[in-house]
Order: sequence, then structure tokens, then C-alpha cells
Amino acid sequence: MKLGKRGDTTVTDASRELDARALPPPRQHPEIFRTFDALAPGEAFILLNDYEPKPLLYQFQVERPGAFDWNVLEAGPERFRVEIRRRSSPGPRGVREFLGEDHRRLDAILRHAAVLAHAGSFVDSRASFAEFRCGLERHIEIEEQILFPWFEKETGTSGGPTAIMRLEHLEIRRLMNTIGGSLRAEDLASLLEAIRGFTNLLEEHNAKEEDVLYPMADRALDDDRERNEIVQRMQRF
Repeated sequence: MKLGKRGDTTVTDASRELDARALPPPRQHPEIFRTFDALAPGEAFILLNDYEPKPLLYQFQVERPGAFDWNVLEAGPERFRVEIRRRSSPGPRGVREFLGEDHRRLDAILRHAAVLAHAGSFVDSRASFAEFRCGLERHIEIEEQILFPWFEKETGTSGGPTAIMRLEHLEIRRLMNTIGGSLRAEDLASLLEAIRGFTNLLEEHNAKEEDVLYPMADRALDDDRERNEIVQRMQRF
């Protein structure tokens, strides 16, 4: 298995895969942890499986707390792909750091999909965009099902920044559908136009979250332990 470094703007490489389906069940988790422990800070590998590896995620949270990122690239129903990355700076983190890092990871995947389409590689571009969409849908659901309800309960309001974010999520999903349609039609001109509009909206949306909502959430949490607990809940989603 070939491994390589990735920073905030590096896109995953399919050559770094560990196929758990090829291993006997008793060997799967030990081999996965051995592979993770051999990573240098910032390196990652992709785990391929035929079922959602939630028990493995729980085990990582217990045995390697704060040391890894768990990024879902493909969520079934027949195949699951997860990027497991060794964090460069392990330890507790808050909402802004956790979700802000995911913003930058997703931005890099979207840029890669656009580059592939511009080069005429529409099959690869669709695959890259599918990873982006899987990740962004999960990101949105984490916010709407975990972060926003908690924030509204803590602040006693549902009409503040979370209401604005929910409305923008609707437009984000609409534009993702537009981009997906342009990719299927292999219409480069409409695709690039859709991506430009989508990127502008996403940049503004992410800035509001990272500059306003996420810091407010971190301030509402009393200490590193509480911040880490909600991050672990979001990671388990």
C-alpha cells in the first residue's frame, strides 16, 4: 500500500487503500490499527469495506482519542470508503477547528473535481464530486442534527445564525443538484458556471460559520472536555 502526505488542500489518492474485505475478520481491526500507527503526522489511508465500520470508529475514539480524522468518502449501501488520517496536532479540539478543517478538506475535493472536468475526464470528475457530495451532505447533517439543536438549546434561540445557515443549506443542496446534472450531461460550460456560483455561496456560508457560529458554540462550552465531547458526537454521526 502506497502512502503519501496530505495537507489541508491535498486530495485523497485511491492507491492508498486498505481493503478490509480481503482480510479474515479477526485480523481486520489489528491490521487497520497497525496501518494507522505506521502513518506519519498528516498521512492518511483509505479503508474499503462492505459495511459501515462504526465499531471501528468507536474503537479509534477509545484507543486513539484526538489522534485521527475520520472522513467518509462513500457511504454504501454495498461499499463504504473512509479516509483515516493521522492528525498533525493530536489532542482535544473545538467545534471551529473540527468543522473548519472539514470545510477546507471539502473545498480541495471540489477544486479537484473541477480540474478533472476541465481536462475532459468526466468519469473521474463525477467520482470526485460524489466524494465531495457525500462529505458535504454528512457535514450538513452533522450541523442540523447535532450542532444546531444543541446551540439553540444553549442560547435559547432558534432565529439567529442557525436559521440563516439552514436556509443557505437548502440553496447549497439545490446547487449541488445543478452541478451533478451538468456533470452527467458532460456540459463543461454550464458545469463551470454552476461551480463558480456554488463556490461563491459556499465561501460566504463557511465564513459565517467559522467567524460567527462556531466561535459562539465554542464559547458556550465550558472547557476542553465539553468541546471534545461534542466533537466526538459529531465524528460518530
